[in-house]
This record gives sequence, structure tokens and C-alpha cells, in this order.
Amino acid sequence: MIEIFDIPFDNIKIIKKLWEKNRQYHEDSSEYFSDAYRSICFEDRIKGYDEFCRDTLKITIAKYNDKYIGYCISTIVEEKGELESIHVDESKRGIGIGKEIVVKHLEWMKEKNCKSIGVTVSQENESTINFYRKLGFYPNTLYMQQVL
Repeated sequence: MIEIFDIPFDNIKIIKKLWEKNRQYHEDSSEYFSDAYRSICFEDRIKGYDEFCRDTLKITIAKYNDKYIGYCISTIVEEKGELESIHVDESKRGIGIGKEIVVKHLEWMKEKNCKSIGVTVSQENESTINFYRKLGFYPNTLYMQQVL
């Protein structure tokens, strides 16, 4: 049975292995920015979340048979919700876990009266772009970057 539940920021290290898989996925699949993904470390990435209070940070994990298989981190700043990071283990994709977690976060942001909800997705990650389109997200801007 798959369990989906929230955890406090103090327990965020639970998702470290999944976060690393997510980072590795982006590193491996990026044509132009693999070096940038390679240089990101979990501890540095989560430092910024420490500033958020319980009402503006949500961390949800999915667990199957004592194994963590997915997570989502979302934040709220001045009535703007942001899906910060999400990952579902490859072995459990396509059965609705990601959708269930994201919908839970979208409902939370709407309950907190967010006026907009956003997510940043790598332009190269077409499957994830399609995932978010099915949930009602549309491209707004395209930020382009030069590799130096």
C-alpha cells in the first residue's frame, strides 16, 4: 500500500536520496546544462527552505513498503504558490502518485488563498511539461541562458 503524508522541515533529509535521483536525472538528460545540475548539492538547495514557517512550506512524501518513492516541496510567498521540487521513483511512475501529491499541494495553496501558482520546468523535460499541462499549467515565459 502506498502512503502519502506530510513531514516537517526538520525531517527533510528523508528525501535526500530521491532528491539526488532527481538531480541525476536532470544532469543526465540535459543537453546544455548538465554541469550546472552536477554542481547542485542537497544541503545547499534546502538551506533556503529553513526560512519558511509551517504555514508557507509543505513537504509531502510517498512511501511504499517502508521505501520512500516520491516527494513534493512547495512554498508560498506573498500569495504566490510555487511547486519547488517533485520526484517519483522511476519504478512507480505512471500510476498517479505524482498527480496525487501535486493535487494535494495545489489544494493547500488554494486554501492559503494563493493568487497564482507556478512551477519551473526544464525546457528539455518534455514529459514533465506534459504532466503539468494535464494539471492546468501553461507556459508563461521562457528564460534563456548561455552556457559559459
